[in-house]
Amino acid sequence: MVRITLGLAVAGVVLYLGALGLLLLLERPLLFPRPRVSRAELATLAARLGATELVITAEDDTALYGWRLPATPVEPRDDASILVVLFSGNGSTVGGPQTHYALLQRAGAEVLHVNYRGYPGSAGLPDEAGLLLDARAAWAEARRTHPADRIALLGKSLGGGVAIALAAALDETPRALIVESTFTAIHRLAREQYPFVPARQVMRSPFDSLARAPRIRCPTLVLHGEADELIDVAHGRELAAAIPGAVLLTVPGLGHNDVVLAAPRAAAAAAPLLMPGG
Repeated sequence: MVRITLGLAVAGVVLYLGALGLLLLLERPLLFPRPRVSRAELATLAARLGATELVITAEDDTALYGWRLPATPVEPRDDASILVVLFSGNGSTVGGPQTHYALLQRAGAEVLHVNYRGYPGSAGLPDEAGLLLDARAAWAEARRTHPADRIALLGKSLGGGVAIALAAALDETPRALIVESTFTAIHRLAREQYPFVPARQVMRSPFDSLARAPRIRCPTLVLHGEADELIDVAHGRELAAAIPGAVLLTVPGLGHNDVVLAAPRAAAAAAPLLMPGG
């Protein structure tokens, strides 16, 4: 009996360690499922959408591909224009979130969208530390043409974690931060799916947004669908409570892949943050 019990215990430990090893091996492909789109395809799409292609360089010399899109209708450039730096979800790419582009452009804002490292057109391999360097490079590109108080940050899902990290680390204050369908921490999502795995201890890209939230000082709007099947609306509520002065808006019936910003109440709440003179 003792031998059987000990054998079962050893087998359990082996299986547990195997699960941890598998998590470490699969963390990057699971967390960063990069779409396969060629640079030529992106160039064709950029021309169709009226976007200007660009390449910027992160602090570690990683080359990043991105787009700038004008406001619609195109207005004469002036210092009052708002530029939205868009950080997309983990399965998206430049050219993907066209509904977001259209909403922002119609609101009178320009859009800057840069692909994370390892994503189409960008060099390198993605991880949390690298994506934060990419966010800083996108901010530097935005600051090349706009003052900080005319730059808004918008992050969807994983992009919300990137935008929160950037807003918390900047030594200047953006005009606004809007996060949509995002999480308190990636390691919490992993724990919700696999409660037996100590995700906080083993993940290399935990994206702990809740820990960064108190350092955010710009006006913040937290949007979340109440039917989000991937990131429960509780994450949005906790984030809003942790960010000083944040406004929370939840929308019934919308899931994770829906564009919450397109809901009339959400668009109305975001409009003052995106329009010149708002």
